[in-house]
Amino acid sequence: MTFTAKLRNKEAYFENCIVLDPRTLANKKQVLKQFSKFCKERYKESDEEVLNDLMKQNQDERIINAIDVIQLFVNYLSKKVSALTVKTYAGHVYGYFNYRGIKLTSLDRKIVRYPREIKEEKFPLSKEDIKLILDSCSYRRKTLYFVLLSSGMRIGETIALRKKDFDISGKRIMINIPAIFTKTRKSRRTFVSLEAGPYLMKRLNEIEDNDLVFGTNKKESSVISEVTETKTFSKLIDKIFPNLEKYESGTRRITLHSFRSFFITQAVRSVSDSFAHSLAGQEGYLKVYKRYDNEAMLEDYLKLEANLFIFSNYGVSDQSKDKKIEELESKVDKLEILFSTLKEEKSENKSS
Repeated sequence: MTFTAKLRNKEAYFENCIVLDPRTLANKKQVLKQFSKFCKERYKESDEEVLNDLMKQNQDERIINAIDVIQLFVNYLSKKVSALTVKTYAGHVYGYFNYRGIKLTSLDRKIVRYPREIKEEKFPLSKEDIKLILDSCSYRRKTLYFVLLSSGMRIGETIALRKKDFDISGKRIMINIPAIFTKTRKSRRTFVSLEAGPYLMKRLNEIEDNDLVFGTNKKESSVISEVTETKTFSKLIDKIFPNLEKYESGTRRITLHSFRSFFITQAVRSVSDSFAHSLAGQEGYLKVYKRYDNEAMLEDYLKLEANLFIFSNYGVSDQSKDKKIEELESKVDKLEILFSTLKEEKSENKSS
């Protein structure tokens, strides 16, 4: 076999990264697109020309000048994104430089100065805020937001789910999130609240087992869908809360992640840290010791559930909550019977 050396360029770099999570690969492409724009503005050259210039230099000069390029890129980014994001972006550029043959050690990287991260108190999303959001969006997105609120899932995880990932045989709809879609690369389970259930069931009854539940196009990647949903939600928030100030970093105080934060807060307060971390897919304290089977997980979820309801006032007593939940369960049962009847009638009409 004759071995042919492959040209190391940006296209080859992305090809080498194909095994990574699609979202990570998309981030790398976005960062290098920003780097290319920076090179055009700063040096009046393409990023390829800048790298070729560095590669022509001796080792010492190459390292010194590469660090200068990255420092200027960090300065450029600091005016556009948060301090934490700047570090993440710089990490992608280090990886690309390394692939191209510009080897920067950990000591070299310490020379680069980053903007100091401003840790502002996070905006607490209230139920009144959530009501305004849910009342201002389409039925499909209302279903998506309800599921995010009551399950604690990340938007990227939710967008990738198909009907077959939802188990409707139990007391509550259980979601089995495949490992390939989770941030930790570990599969996990979570639930959908009784309040959100009817919205989700309507959608599930419309599609086949292998269909995406929230994805807008079967041929569209989850990365693109996630970006689309994020942009749509941002526009919705700007419309509902036009006077809501942004954080000093420039990011909005209410994002799709706020739904997940709401869920985790309620789960910690109602049950425990370990339970909240388990459902949300976080590496929480003592997680290795506390392992849930489906029955135990549902039992704890039911302790939390009433605190996740948005449009129902359940008072303060557990007895009152139990009564209201029973009433809602009865309504859900009636809706399921109605859905089933309509489905049968539709099937009969088709056959006739």
